[in-house]
Amino acid sequence: VLDYLPAHPRRAAMGSSESATEGKPLTHIVTNGSAAAETKKQSYGSTTRTDLAREAFRNNDVEASKKCHATRAVEPHNFGGGYIKSAVFGGLDGIITTFATVTTVAGAKMSSTVILILGIAHLFADGISMGLGDYTSTVAEQQLVQRERVREEWEYDNSKEEEIKEMVTLYVNKGVSQNDAHLIMSTLAKYRDPFIDMMMFEELQMNPYNDDDAFMGGIVTFVAFVLFGSVPLLSYVIALIPGTEISSDAQLYLSLGLTALTMFILGAVKGSYVEQSWWLSGMKMTINGCLAAFIGWIIGYMLASVGMKGVS
Repeated sequence: VLDYLPAHPRRAAMGSSESATEGKPLTHIVTNGSAAAETKKQSYGSTTRTDLAREAFRNNDVEASKKCHATRAVEPHNFGGGYIKSAVFGGLDGIITTFATVTTVAGAKMSSTVILILGIAHLFADGISMGLGDYTSTVAEQQLVQRERVREEWEYDNSKEEEIKEMVTLYVNKGVSQNDAHLIMSTLAKYRDPFIDMMMFEELQMNPYNDDDAFMGGIVTFVAFVLFGSVPLLSYVIALIPGTEISSDAQLYLSLGLTALTMFILGAVKGSYVEQSWWLSGMKMTINGCLAAFIGWIIGYMLASVGMKGVS
């Protein structure tokens, strides 16, 4: 548990600074107390090493696992990697929501013009809502974590022994012996930031390193929502080109084909992101999207049947 503490730059707002012990195990920090006393920022491992470790695990390659764990070099992370989640899930929400709107209106036997107007309106309205929701939730989470960290820092400064006892009890409940748990926590408690980090993770189940750019995350979600959400509307936009003749049924079928293909690709990307089978994830996402669209079509058809006929 304590061989390597969680990896992430410390936030400047917490008064962090670079450490000479960066990327080194706790045993090294303990035996070099003078250097550790100046430690305000810890960074362990790298994305590349983590990828190698995952590959070794998938291949059940013990030697490869040992080799990648023996490498402690710290490499910079790729910029923008934290926005993959916002892009993938924003895109999935966008395409499914818009396609369900298209099929609902089509099921009600409304004109292609109505489909296009409602589709575009929902696309941007829902996209803005999704982007603002992403931004607001990220800011709220960061504020909560920061507030709890300030409280934990205050408790550490004023009642460190009680905090040690809490952590000892927590690890004893996990199966660690009383003596070992006390030794581990007493040693770690000598170093304020790492100990508080551990309390945040273990006691509060919070990630103290959530420093994602909330504004950029919201922008990525909005752009992905609008970009992928426009796919179901492409066939209807093409039909507006002068000289192009596409029947309403053909527009719907073309929208279905483009949407299903895009949903499969997005699902496959999502599967790769969470280390699942890409093709299975793609199939599941396509089926989910088609199911939502089918339900929308049924609702539109039923509404048209009970008195909404002739709407154009």
